[in-house]
Amino acid sequence: MSMHALALDYQISRRKSNRPEIILLLSGLAATLFLGIHYLTVTTEMEQLESQQTTAASKTKHRVVDARLASLNAQQLRAEINQANVVLAQLALPWEALFRDIESSQRGRVALLSIEPNADKRTVKITGEAKDLAAMLSYLQFLQQKPSLHGVYLQSHHVDQQTAEKPVRFTLNASWVIKP
Repeated sequence: MSMHALALDYQISRRKSNRPEIILLLSGLAATLFLGIHYLTVTTEMEQLESQQTTAASKTKHRVVDARLASLNAQQLRAEINQANVVLAQLALPWEALFRDIESSQRGRVALLSIEPNADKRTVKITGEAKDLAAMLSYLQFLQQKPSLHGVYLQSHHVDQQTAEKPVRFTLNASWVIKP
């Protein structure tokens, strides 16, 4: 194969006119500018429409909620009000005084395991563990003197023979005195 010599011309040749390229370049810049402005306009319009759609959806949601509330009949509304009154009445009970009286005299000899007040029946059930029978009876007598409790009695007790200290597990019941 024969190779031909390569002729490279590193000098810039002068053309007669660059007019077509300049016109093409300016046309491209104008088109780009026009499309950029059009893009910003369309984006702004989309944001406005999305905002209007969100506002309309919110108004529709409020109308639906208002319609649901309006459709509640008087019986359902009365039942809900009664339930709310029951909850408010239970919250107004002197819970702090009850727990303070129950927990105030343990002196390390009695550990309370549970306190189960029944606000409707005005009763309280106390489950605990005492170091010995004397500690349990002392705690029972202590609770009988508390003004927030009445009719405190021992429901059950048993000595835990499996533990070395042989603690006494017990359950007490009492009426809960609520003063106005």
